[in-house]
Amino acid sequence: MRTRTHTRTGTRTLFAAVTVSVLGATALTGCQAKDGKDDKADRSGPAVAATAPPVDPGSTAAVTRPADVPTGKAKPTAPSTSVPSARPSTTDGPRKLRPSARAGDLARLLDGGPTDVPVDPGEVRHPVNNVLVAAYGATGSGPRSVLFVGVDGMTETDGKRLEHMIRGMVEYVNGSGGSVPDGVTMKDYDAGPLGGTLECMPASVAQPAAICGWADRYTTAVAYFEQLSADRAAVKFKAMRADLER
Repeated sequence: MRTRTHTRTGTRTLFAAVTVSVLGATALTGCQAKDGKDDKADRSGPAVAATAPPVDPGSTAAVTRPADVPTGKAKPTAPSTSVPSARPSTTDGPRKLRPSARAGDLARLLDGGPTDVPVDPGEVRHPVNNVLVAAYGATGSGPRSVLFVGVDGMTETDGKRLEHMIRGMVEYVNGSGGSVPDGVTMKDYDAGPLGGTLECMPASVAQPAAICGWADRYTTAVAYFEQLSADRAAVKFKAMRADLER
């Protein structure tokens, strides 16, 4: 009887120990699970909190570019819809007067040309301004058909200089045996692709002759046409200008 009682007591003691062990393991497992969840929360939590705040415009911090824009390259922009200028290339940049061998369909006189400046071109500053004096005819040997005087180096259209040079050409013609009619005025004509102004007026009553002048932001010039009316001289002067002003 005592032996059986002892056995039952030992069994109860062993069962209690196993029960405590199982409960302890369960509690430990629960703590580990809870700790695992906390770890996950600790790892996932900061990822949300780490979202970069808006960058101050004055900040020098680097800004992450969108995925579709490679570093160092800007987004492509739409092509320009502007229409290229249709002006001739001769209108680009400052133009100068050139001593062309031919102007229009006329040839520069090799002999018998002017030996001095017949018309005062106004204020001239070297090397800014260049004065061109030339005579042209049907052939290089003459006779003279056109006397030309021009000055370049302008920065704007100089109407006063043009008027001064026209008066100078009138004085030259009258002093060289011609007779410019009193009261005649300059008439505007098409200046052509180089722009500016082009004017002409009759320079004789007895025979066709004309005085013409042009002015633009780069040059001012006058010419005396000995055998052309003002209307025809305007056409010839525009053609000559394309060769003399480049």
